[in-house]
Amino acid sequence: MTDILRTIILVIVHTPIWVWGLYALLLLLGLQRTRDSVVPLWRMLILPAVVTLLAISSVIGAGLDAATATLLGLAAGAVAGWPLERLGSVRRLPGGRLWLRGEWLSLGQIVLVLVARYATNAVGAMNPVLHANPIWHLGTLFVCSLLSGIFLGRTARRLRLCFLPAPSRPQPETA
Repeated sequence: MTDILRTIILVIVHTPIWVWGLYALLLLLGLQRTRDSVVPLWRMLILPAVVTLLAISSVIGAGLDAATATLLGLAAGAVAGWPLERLGSVRRLPGGRLWLRGEWLSLGQIVLVLVARYATNAVGAMNPVLHANPIWHLGTLFVCSLLSGIFLGRTARRLRLCFLPAPSRPQPETA
């Protein structure tokens, strides 16, 4: 067995079980977004809430000196994510429910966020000296926050589209 394969196996074996459970849940939620669905508002916000909690945990784990990189990443990602959400992707229905158009971008974004976070944490655990390097430390936080910010920007746009007033229809003239 090669050293690289042995290292990969060691990383996977030493990953806490709860991480695999969280990843499975996030992937399941991402897969659910691939088809049209009717959901209550709170259900649409589950995935963005988890992504936000992951970003907050990054700041807490990295310390206040990393808050700037995280906030810049979230802001830049939100700006980049806003135009990615198309018109017609969400429609408010009677009874407080929402119709969501199915799309694959959310699943792709979730996979990117999870892979980036897992890889940076694994590399950091194998080489703790990297955490002392400000370029690595702040750069990885920025990239992970950027990916999360794109997701949050899309969600913000989706909420905006959802709560826009319905287009006014011309009223028939009465004589």
